[in-house]
Amino acid sequence: MINKLAMKILAIVFFCQPFMTVAEPASNEQQYREQIEELARAYQSVYGFSGSIKVVKGGLPIVESSYGLADRSFNIDNAIDYRFSINSISKTFTATAVMQLVELGEINLNQSVGSYLPELNADWKDEVTVHHLLTHSSGLPRESGIQWYDELTLEQQVVNLINKQTLLFAPGTRYEYSNSGITLLGRIIETVSGQSFSNYINNQIIKPLELTNTGVYEGRKLVKKQAVPYRITTNGVASAQRAKHLGQNAGGGMYSTVNDLYQFVVALENNRLFSAETTQLMFKPQIQIDGGDAASYGWTLKPFGDKTLVFASGSGYGTKSVMVRESTSGDFIAVTSNWGNTPILQLMAGLFLIINDLDYDLPDQKALAQPNDYVEFLGTYRFDPSLLKKHLMTDSDSMTLQEIDGLLFLNDELLADKQNGFLGLTYTDEVMIKVDTKSMTININGNQVIGKRQD
Repeated sequence: MINKLAMKILAIVFFCQPFMTVAEPASNEQQYREQIEELARAYQSVYGFSGSIKVVKGGLPIVESSYGLADRSFNIDNAIDYRFSINSISKTFTATAVMQLVELGEINLNQSVGSYLPELNADWKDEVTVHHLLTHSSGLPRESGIQWYDELTLEQQVVNLINKQTLLFAPGTRYEYSNSGITLLGRIIETVSGQSFSNYINNQIIKPLELTNTGVYEGRKLVKKQAVPYRITTNGVASAQRAKHLGQNAGGGMYSTVNDLYQFVVALENNRLFSAETTQLMFKPQIQIDGGDAASYGWTLKPFGDKTLVFASGSGYGTKSVMVRESTSGDFIAVTSNWGNTPILQLMAGLFLIINDLDYDLPDQKALAQPNDYVEFLGTYRFDPSLLKKHLMTDSDSMTLQEIDGLLFLNDELLADKQNGFLGLTYTDEVMIKVDTKSMTININGNQVIGKRQD
């Protein structure tokens, strides 16, 4: 889908894009609150943002607010203590568990994964180390091949899926994000501790820190106060799965709240889960990432002037989450969302710029395409699937122009009016779209794909 392109672009522009809206420097907490509320409401109005926000400035909470609906079927508003899927932010908990076991001498960062997992028989088992897994430098592919409906244990995922994988590059030579590697870390936690992954996280992290609204998903087991995830499909709005698969998921299978995430980060900084030496090691840059960032053990480190921002984010079918911490100033921002179509990194960037007295953009409702102007063009357009895959990173052979909640979408991407009668994405001019009653033409970075209207 095009949303993969969206995440790639947002990852590049986060904290790097110039923001040109006039904004007077905020001189007190009330001004920050008003600006943050204005920004959040704008994202709710334009992008349908639904979720919770926590902003801390100088160690003092400025905003704890919720927006949108936790349950669209029953019209239930979101609330600050409602639980949201945090997806890949779960990796920070997995990394914390590993570092606890490192401090206890149960895990050696430079030891091969094969020495901990007797069920692992891949030919690379003695080349890849725990350090490689923690820093996404193992060479393992991004995904293991697990399907959304699979309810496999971590051991079964290793035996049935990861054992069959081959390395993309020599371990330690570069950074490349891998959920397969985090699955191995989850299984190592189990074999070393003698506990299931969920029991270890609960017993050694969640309970000691009294994170009362945080937990590990277990198959289809009910989670109380869960904000229902929603996404846009080619058939309109639909509820979505809370995690990317039903099996045990060390890389993305947890839920939390913005308040619990703040409590978790502060506890790490205060060495409540391990020593100051281990904390320092956890947040130490280990390998460079394209764009100037660095990977530590479980976190991304982003330079911002003379500061280093500690960052983590996650994205699922109908959920998005992000948090950023600057420990020397005491600043913290977390956003959780149960609406999969919000550009959450742009929202986060705006919040960050507000509390740093910098200029920021408000989403512009007037720039959006109006569905009434495109009624005769609504419908599905069929393309050459190989071209869509090559240029738009989608496995589909079609694109659907549709109206949802008074807004115009191409599949799940919100559309804006561009110059000369073109449609485009709201956050970039790299994708330009022309439609008529018979065809749709998509131009992306100088490449053109044409689809025919389906009756």
